Amino acid sequence: MTSLKDLAEVNSKEYVRWQSIKRGKARISAEEIEQLGKLYPSYRWWLMTGDVMPDKGQTSPDYDEANRNLISPNVG
Repeated sequence: MTSLKDLAEVNSKEYVRWQSIKRGKARISAEEIEQLGKLYPSYRWWLMTGDVMPDKGQTSPDYDEANRNLISPNVG
């Protein structure tokens, strides 16, 4: 959902780090999860725990997509 440019300045050390994470060559750290949580506050709980709390406004990209599809009149 986010471009690498949104996470770090192009060709910076951080940019290269995000590229490695995206390509599966590095594991994401707690600090990077916090950074994503700031960009996507509604996904913060999911990023940290893997769980969603829709009643608290905390969802995940998969949850949001599934919910959109359930609401669509032409689904199914």
